[in-house]
Amino acid sequence: MASLVRKLFSVATVSIRRTNIRLVSSKSDAKKKEEEQKVPKEELEDQIKKNIVVEKFGGITTLNIDRQKSRNSLDEATLREMSEAINAFDKDTDAKVLVFNGEGGSFCSGFDLDEVGEKGYQNFIDAGSRLLRRPLCDKPTIAAVTGYAVGEGFELALACDLRIIEDTAVLGCLGRRFGAPQSLYGGRRLTSLIGLSRALDLLITGRPISGTEAHALGLSCKLTATGTALGEAIKLAKSLTKFPQNALMMDKLAAVNSQLNPNSEESMRDEAVMNSLLGSALEDLNEGIKKFKGGIGKHGKFYKLTEVPLKDWELEESFEEVVIKVDEEKDDNKKS
Repeated sequence: MASLVRKLFSVATVSIRRTNIRLVSSKSDAKKKEEEQKVPKEELEDQIKKNIVVEKFGGITTLNIDRQKSRNSLDEATLREMSEAINAFDKDTDAKVLVFNGEGGSFCSGFDLDEVGEKGYQNFIDAGSRLLRRPLCDKPTIAAVTGYAVGEGFELALACDLRIIEDTAVLGCLGRRFGAPQSLYGGRRLTSLIGLSRALDLLITGRPISGTEAHALGLSCKLTATGTALGEAIKLAKSLTKFPQNALMMDKLAAVNSQLNPNSEESMRDEAVMNSLLGSALEDLNEGIKKFKGGIGKHGKFYKLTEVPLKDWELEESFEEVVIKVDEEKDDNKKS
């Protein structure tokens, strides 16, 4: 993937800087050494594996989620690393556009439900609080959507200003099967992008849509072929860096604030209602996580989401009576 991006910049002299980001522990060096000696080498390498890779191409920064074994799901550590990377982008005066990408053929499959079950939903919301900002950044952001962009991964794509989506991508609120609410203002963002009726269809049913349908609904600024989303996103980002940035950001902020940050009593009432429902929703989510761990609903399945107890008559033992009829004439012939 990195080689593909470098080809796009081969025509110009652009400095490339690759940075692996991971939270640094506050433990002393002596303590770290002591702990490292106790941990087998293979486990140690696994512990320090980076969850995201940040690359810089002139004024363009790419944030690549790299948890390919789980289709780039977001655990608590990854959310914190992403927050740190986004804040660094905000502070970088040379950075102009941020591109989100998922390594290995999937954009992002949402929260890691296994870890949500262990650590609790609220810890994930706290770790990902930076993603709640509307807009996500003052500077332009682009999502290069490939493979699965579902659950909070769908919400991350919606949080970006622009989306390049591959025609074979799968998007949607798949957390509906497990009682997971929209965690990153996805409902509000989706409605502002495609309208109430279409948004309710996706939010209530939780049905997945293809990249082609997402484009038809107006969710992408460009529909592209499989394997080309990142390249097209980089090309778009490169075109944006040519513009004077101050006016661009002013117009973007005006548009986003008019849709996502209305200061009214109605919106505050809605926030209060949603907060009151959160406790019950978390109980449903915990039940949903148990189902997920038990194999129900995996791989995007929407059928057999509930366990249906058998009726009494289905539990009763049944016997099949087999009667063999002997042809009497044939039997007499054999005797004769």
